[in-house]
Formats: sequence, structure tokens, C-alpha cells
Amino acid sequence: MLSFFKAKTWSGAGWLLTLCMLLVFIAMIYTGLHLCYKGTDHKKLDNTQLLNIDNVLAVYPDPDSAQLASKDPAVKKTVLAKREERDHALFNFLRNEYDGRIDEYRLKRMDDLLINLNNKDTKAYLNSSEIIVNDFFWFVGTGTYAEVLFWALIGVLVSLIYYVSIANRQALKVAGDADTGPFDPAEISGQVSKMFYAPVCALVLVLGYNLLSGSNTKMTDITIGKGLLLFSFISGFFSGRVMKFIDGLKDLVLPLSATNNTTADSDKTNTKTADITISLQLAQAMLSAPEAADIIDGGFNSAIVTLKPETGDIITLDKPTDDQSSEFTATQMPFGKYTLHATMAFKNNDTIINLAADKDIEINDANKAFQLDLDKATEAG
Repeated sequence: MLSFFKAKTWSGAGWLLTLCMLLVFIAMIYTGLHLCYKGTDHKKLDNTQLLNIDNVLAVYPDPDSAQLASKDPAVKKTVLAKREERDHALFNFLRNEYDGRIDEYRLKRMDDLLINLNNKDTKAYLNSSEIIVNDFFWFVGTGTYAEVLFWALIGVLVSLIYYVSIANRQALKVAGDADTGPFDPAEISGQVSKMFYAPVCALVLVLGYNLLSGSNTKMTDITIGKGLLLFSFISGFFSGRVMKFIDGLKDLVLPLSATNNTTADSDKTNTKTADITISLQLAQAMLSAPEAADIIDGGFNSAIVTLKPETGDIITLDKPTDDQSSEFTATQMPFGKYTLHATMAFKNNDTIINLAADKDIEINDANKAFQLDLDKATEAG
């Protein structure tokens, strides 16, 4: 039983099948919950609908001042009857516009309010208010949180299925980045953890959006409708980039206090630094090789890119995140001269092709992006 939880017991095909079964299971739970508990959505009347509201109101003019001031019960009853007839016509119009998805409870609450309003105020209310209609999705209330969590988790599973399926096509067992490159069972623990932290991060971003948009009086009322589902799915699919975004917020939300810096920290702060990008590609001589297309198609995620300063330790650059980008990055690199080095192994049938490249660079205000051309190493098979 315990062997089930050991990554080394999993094959690429077995893990891919497990991810597919998880996705189907989550989809079944999601669909079942929505069929049992109906959702709601916000709707705003557009200009054409407001013009039609004007036409309905024109049929039921407001009573004159004498009728409103009259204390005769018969006159009051007539005024009330006209208002009820007007509201009934408005509700029939709204039912038709939204295919009967406005439930009677909400119409009754609206009727209790509109019965005391004249035509001008009635139109102003309908123009400024959101019409709540029944929907398959949960766009109103605390159910919105569940929508974000579900769709972010679905995005994570789809992302993992996509990248593991690509990895299963790679025969070379080298360390890859995140969920790309040759399948490595050691990555399973990281992929499982992503299923937990990615939905929470997506929810944090949604709450942050509400806070910044000024809708803090109704934190769970997301007004972007099905765009919320798309945002949550993308946040889950590209969870690596979401984590980098949230990590970057630490300097804004939790800045370091200048009074807590040591003298060494102050000296480091005064040193000019830059965020650099290293782009890998095949050398011109390699582009004509028969295996060039396969190398480019497989991506450069398995490459190792390092910087060696004139003095100090060698620095390993960060690999691309979540996709097969060829751009390796390093942050806050002090200005100066470095030796750039990259190595990569590619398996072509039974032969391993070793690629390598070296280049002397200088990081300064003008030089922050560099290109490195990989060619066959001297010991290539």
C-alpha cells in the first residue's frame, strides 16, 4: 500500500492515466453539484432594453397630483391598480427578455419596491440595478469561491495532462523544468502540490481584483460573469507564472525596512543590478543537421545555463516556467563581466548528442538580454 505513494513506482503512462481519471472525477463532481444546486448570475439592462422599458412605461402614465393628493379610498385604489398593472407589464417584459430565468421570489421583492415609485424612478432603479437570474454557474454569493477553486483545479489538471503527455514522448531521462521535458517520477510530488496551491492562489487574485476594483461591499459578487471562469482556468493552467507574480508582490506589500539593513546590505543595495534573459538557440551549423528539428520541437528546458563572474561562485540561471520557452532568467545580477556557459543533452535514437556553448558577456544598463548558440560539444556521440 505504501508503495503507491512512492514516485518511483509510477510510470509516465500510469501517471497520465491517473491525471485523466482525476479530471473526469472532478468534472463529475462539478456537474453534479451544479445540477443539484442551481446558480445565479447578474444581468444589466442594455440600451435597447431600456428603450423598451420606456415604451412599457408610456402605456401607464403617472397619476396627476390631484389623484396622488386625494384621500378618497376609491382614487387610491385606482392608482394602486394602475401601478400593479404597470409592474405586471414590466415583469412580463423581463421574463421574456431572460427566458423566464428570474424566479418569482425576486420579482415579488422587486414589486414591493416598484409599487411605490413613479415611472421616472422606476426606470432609474432598473437602469442602476443588477437583475439576478437563475444560471447553471454560481456567479452570486459564496458559491463564487467554489467556481474559482474548481476551474483553477481543472486548469491545473489539464496543464499537467498536456505536459506529461509531451514528456512521455521524450526518451531521454534528464532533469527537466516543472512539468515539461522527459518524464521524471520525482516531479510527481511537485505536480500534486500544484493541485492544492494553484486554486488557492487563483482565489487570492480574484479577491485582490475585487478589492482593487472597489467592490469590497460585495466581495463575492464577481461582475465579469463567465470571464471569471476563464481567468480561473488560465490561473490554474499557468500556475507557475501566477506564483512568480505573487512572489513579486512581496516587495510591494512587505517591503524591507531600511533601518534593519546591515552595512553589507547597504553596500549591496548601492551596487547596480539588472534582471537578465538568456535565449538559447541552435548554432547555424546545427540547423542543417537532421536532428535539428527534433531538438527544437523538444525545447531547451533540459539545458543548464550558468554564469561565472570574474570573482565569486558560479550562478545557475532559472529555467523557463510551464512552457517550452528557450529563455533562461536571472534576477538582480550585479553589473560586470561574466562567462556564459550552457550544456544540454539530446537523445537521437540510441545516440546521445551533447550540445554546449560559451560566451563572454558584460551586464550593464544597455546589455540585459543575450543569445547563446548551442553547437555539438567535442565529446558528442
